[in-house]
Amino acid sequence: MKGLRWAGTLLALLLVGWLVFVMVKTNFPAVGGFDEEAYEDATIGADPDAEVEELPDLGLKPGERAPDFELASLDGGSIRLSDFRGKKVVLNFWATWCPPCREEMPHMQRFYDTAGGGEAFEILAVNATDTERGNGKAVGPFVEENGLDFPVVMDEDGAVSKKYEVRFYPVTYLLDEDGVVIEQVLQPLTEEMLAEKLD
Repeated sequence: MKGLRWAGTLLALLLVGWLVFVMVKTNFPAVGGFDEEAYEDATIGADPDAEVEELPDLGLKPGERAPDFELASLDGGSIRLSDFRGKKVVLNFWATWCPPCREEMPHMQRFYDTAGGGEAFEILAVNATDTERGNGKAVGPFVEENGLDFPVVMDEDGAVSKKYEVRFYPVTYLLDEDGVVIEQVLQPLTEEMLAEKLD
């Protein structure tokens, strides 16, 4: 009888252990980093006539001068926003963990390549390094993997994002040649959108 009780207890412990293992396995992502496919587009299947919730009124408004800043670049130097006076600037705030940011970066690079980026206009990508895991160690590999050759700078303490009132990502400011805000864009950029807005 005693042996039967021990066998029953052992069987119950194994069953509980197996259940805990299954629960943990299904509720935590696999090791290996970011899985884009784990995210779904919340707009798919949405009613196009439904009333869209108004976004909070944050950030710089058209006609305001964009505050200057200086941040470290990935190559170890530093870049000031005012370095680009005389050119239109696409000032993009982003993070590697942000699915829409990851989605827009290839569009930005293709537009940069085909529309004279670096000469006719500049894209300046401000990484929200203070929100990144590992102090932004994923930024360099992400930039390299996506072949990004426009300037990328690191907002390590979040001061620039705070100055621009960035509360979610991505957020983009289009600046004129004098560093004045033309428009704030609160959605992922596409090549078509950039072509239209920088025309």
